[in-house]
Amino acid sequence: MRIEIFTSSDTMPELIEGSVLQSASIFRTIENNRWCKPYMLVAYDDNGKEAGHLIVIKRKSLILLPPIIKSWYIINGEGVYSEDCTNREEIFAAFLEKVFDLFGFQHAYIKIHNIDDSRFAYGTLSSCNFVPIRDRKLHISLHSKPPQERLSRAYKAHIRKAENMGVTYRQATSESDIAAGTALLRNYYRSKTRRTFPDARTLDAMLYAPDGSISSNAKLFIVEYKGKTIGSSICIYDKERAYLAYCCGLRKRYPLQYPGIMSIWAALTDAYNEGYPHFEFLEARGCSRIHYTFLNTLSNYGSKQTGTYRWYHFRWNWINKILRAIYV
Repeated sequence: MRIEIFTSSDTMPELIEGSVLQSASIFRTIENNRWCKPYMLVAYDDNGKEAGHLIVIKRKSLILLPPIIKSWYIINGEGVYSEDCTNREEIFAAFLEKVFDLFGFQHAYIKIHNIDDSRFAYGTLSSCNFVPIRDRKLHISLHSKPPQERLSRAYKAHIRKAENMGVTYRQATSESDIAAGTALLRNYYRSKTRRTFPDARTLDAMLYAPDGSISSNAKLFIVEYKGKTIGSSICIYDKERAYLAYCCGLRKRYPLQYPGIMSIWAALTDAYNEGYPHFEFLEARGCSRIHYTFLNTLSNYGSKQTGTYRWYHFRWNWINKILRAIYV
């Protein structure tokens, strides 16, 4: 087995279709971001056929005191593998070995998250001194019954009251709609330390197709009241799953219109109408115990909570040993 690394979408070959979080479209979305650099690792078997691929994203941020640029690496999921692949964990271990060979001590830490099966490569990650931090994912199964039947009684009343007051929601289909929605989201996430919001170039690559039309892989929804945009959300679409990536609402300015609730409701109803069987809240990934209010909010939509892990590997191995003694 050999592994090739691609840093440009122009030279990247056709890849196996799988999770949107590990797709070529995500690679193209972030490759022009000055604070991010994606690496596509592709594994080939002895016959030259692709066995799987994995995206590793290098992220950088500027720290003013002391003035340094910090870099870290993110692996979003376990990767994508061919249907007849029987050694996924071995390939994933080879990917990890390649990551360490490439980046060595150039990182503050390596983070692996959004692994659907918490048992996947547990032994491999432990042997590499990764630290498992308990995480949770929230999802809704839309194939069994419509989202209206899953809402709590209070949220049914909130949505009905907002609609009776004239609150509407729809997909942003023009440049002015997208500009208004992204401006609202950018102002909201500016004060959020646990989440970062993409820059304008990355957003354009996400929301627009290469020919300039509105993309079908990601949609932006806006919530309006009396001609003003009071809420917004971005949803990313996979084959069988829709992911709520970002959402916000002017809750303090318009408390009786419930813009935050309506922005999530807009994405959820669209996923159901488009026939997606599952809806997942990426916003809930990585929430610490102090964010129980947000988690309780999502439970009002009828979401189910599943335990998983986030894995960290720090540059200084003594930190990994101390954290493993605490969390393992």
